[in-house]
Amino acid sequence: MSDRADDFLMLWFAQHVKALPAVLRLAEAVRLATDCRKDAVAAGIPLQEIRDAAGGDLIRKILDALNAAFARADEAPLAPDIDAPAETTPS
Repeated sequence: MSDRADDFLMLWFAQHVKALPAVLRLAEAVRLATDCRKDAVAAGIPLQEIRDAAGGDLIRKILDALNAAFARADEAPLAPDIDAPAETTPS
């Protein structure tokens, strides 16, 4: 397995994998796998190295990353809890 392919996938996933609803994840994983393969070839990384770095199934690896991204986003609050006094207007 190539460190170059591992590094490529880690960076590529960080740039492209985002939290999505479950209904969209499989189609997005297929689309992202195609884009990832194209980008790897453009970067001079053989597809076999990408396949090996992904554990033999790039689509599954991306789908797992999409699921993890959703789980992280679901756990994180949208905004911190802030105690702010309510404004009142004089009558």
